[in-house]
Amino acid sequence: MPTPPSPGHDMPIALVGAACRLPGGITSLDGLWSALSEGRDLVTEVPPDRFDTSRYFDRDPRRPGKTYTVAGGFLQDYDRFDASYFGISPREAAHMDPQQRLLLEMAVEALDDAGLDTGRIAGTDTAVFVGCAGSSALALMGTVPDETGPYTMTGGANSIVSNRLSHVFDLRGPSMTVDTACSSALTAVHQACEALRSGRSRTAFAGGIGLLLDPHPYVGFAKASMLSPTGRCRAFSADADGFVRAEGGALVVLKPLADALADGDRVHAVIRATGVNSDGHTQGMALPSSEAQEELLRTLYRDAGVSPDELVYFEAHGTGTQAGDRAECRAVGRALAAARTQGPLPIGSVKSNLGHLEAASGMPGLLKACLVLRHGRIPASLHAEPLATDIDFAGLGLEPAVTARPVPPCEGRGVVGVSSAGFGGANAHVLLEAAPDPLPAQVVAARPDGTALPVLVSARTENALTTALHRMADHLETVGPDSFYDTAWTACRRRQAYAHR
Repeated sequence: MPTPPSPGHDMPIALVGAACRLPGGITSLDGLWSALSEGRDLVTEVPPDRFDTSRYFDRDPRRPGKTYTVAGGFLQDYDRFDASYFGISPREAAHMDPQQRLLLEMAVEALDDAGLDTGRIAGTDTAVFVGCAGSSALALMGTVPDETGPYTMTGGANSIVSNRLSHVFDLRGPSMTVDTACSSALTAVHQACEALRSGRSRTAFAGGIGLLLDPHPYVGFAKASMLSPTGRCRAFSADADGFVRAEGGALVVLKPLADALADGDRVHAVIRATGVNSDGHTQGMALPSSEAQEELLRTLYRDAGVSPDELVYFEAHGTGTQAGDRAECRAVGRALAAARTQGPLPIGSVKSNLGHLEAASGMPGLLKACLVLRHGRIPASLHAEPLATDIDFAGLGLEPAVTARPVPPCEGRGVVGVSSAGFGGANAHVLLEAAPDPLPAQVVAARPDGTALPVLVSARTENALTTALHRMADHLETVGPDSFYDTAWTACRRRQAYAHR
């Protein structure tokens, strides 16, 4: 017997805050949109501060212990961390997985983006779900036994990736690290939405993180012939030859839409539905099941009451592996696109810009979907031409977005789908729709008691205050007059005020 849906399974969830660390120095939604709209290719090669590539690289794929590529998408300054800001001693910070550090930074930034004071969520039932496939930092620390100390295990254990956020910010809701390989992040988003729908939590963090510090996964993926020897994720292309590894992550703050509207939150997008399933038994452990992916999409869209004609864009898993692209396109076409009456469904992959963030890969796809809805425009997917001849795009009702274009017209609400698939068979999908129209400016201005408010800038140190002042000045130069009062209101009433102001 199928499990009946949980109460509130159709509850819309608001995405009210976001922060990211992505290749190419991207640290914000605006930065991501600039990179996508400009069609930037952010794949480079392993930086010298990671590992000695000369010890592991050889173009001959038959060489044992070697990888035939060192291409990847990489972060800048991943190892910098202000431990004192989080009340962490330098000794403990030195043993912390950099993934934990990055998540702490993104949590503060996501709350700031949401206009939520960290003090107000302390002690609440806020949940934390983070997709992460493990800590290469712990494995590397194990190679230097003299450096093992009292903080080694909490610094490197995969469970602590999520638990660290709950500990630092005193969050009492569910806290768990999710590992379903490349679908980890979207599975974490699904779990967070389920926690909100069940009423167990009123607010949730969800995201994914991954760093490329250890050379051995390069060797392992190369021996499985999964990596692109040409160093590009060529999703939907006849030249698709594997994926390119990348690092980074993102964190979002989620609330039930009704609560977000009642609290006066700014909403980036609305999660209409989420779902997960598994391929079950296939011909090979890492071979995807088009049928399972198709079933997930059919069930999710049917239960959400969304018709294929309301789908204006599909952000695919799109790694650029021939088996994966073919299976996914068949699933999307059969479940959704072929039934459309409004023309072919645009499909793309952010991995063509950034590379494949593996366990965290669903997050840049999710943020891209939010931006497509916000701007009404679909950025180009890179490296797709010439298109694969063994995928019947026309027959499946699909159209790879090889050039930038406006979102196609839609009679309904207009939704965007985001998919991820783990190489162990775990599939995840998130269905997004645009945020509700904001209240008119005159209504927003009438919310407070009429007292005039200043623009408040505060920080924990004088140096940080100087930086914050410059950022606020840059922000005020870009916003219109209607947004000025909102800036003052948020700065004074919604954000935590520190000693230096």
